Amino acid sequence: MSFNENRIINNYAQALMAVSGKQAAKVLSELQTIEIVFESNKVLTETLDDVSVSSDQQESFIRTLDKGTSEVTQNLLETLADNRHFSLLERIVERLEKLVNVSINHSLVIAKTAVAITNEQSDRLSKIAQKQFGYDHVEIKNVIDPDVIGGVILTAGSKTIDGSVRNKLLQLNKHIKHAVGKES
Repeated sequence: MSFNENRIINNYAQALMAVSGKQAAKVLSELQTIEIVFESNKVLTETLDDVSVSSDQQESFIRTLDKGTSEVTQNLLETLADNRHFSLLERIVERLEKLVNVSINHSLVIAKTAVAITNEQSDRLSKIAQKQFGYDHVEIKNVIDPDVIGGVILTAGSKTIDGSVRNKLLQLNKHIKHAVGKES
């Protein structure tokens, strides 16, 4: 992704946050629903961004797509059509989701474990992550990594809590080396 494209995506997402205000989560939900339509039909994105498609054809399709959505969502779709930026929709939605999550103090926390965790374990990890990372709401996503050996590594953005057996063994090894004077 080019610097300019990234800037355009950020501008769209920030503008959506600004104009949608307290309705940002609703707008995000509407856009995620619309995004599903585009994900299931990649040709659609290319067609709407194609300059050979008339504005009237675009407008007709958008009117079908945005029925029942907020004015903010309708305006975004029209703007994407006018600027031939439908190919950016997925990344705009991703960026908007991050902004909405920050605004409601919500975070996705990656729980890296050697084996899949249960719902009960996920709930407990969610409470731990809320407390340790300081978020009001936490969504746990379990990622299986056999290198973890045992325990769990929680990651939220740039923050990590490493409760893995591997890390504990490394810490123990470091402590032993320090105790016998062989710090490396």
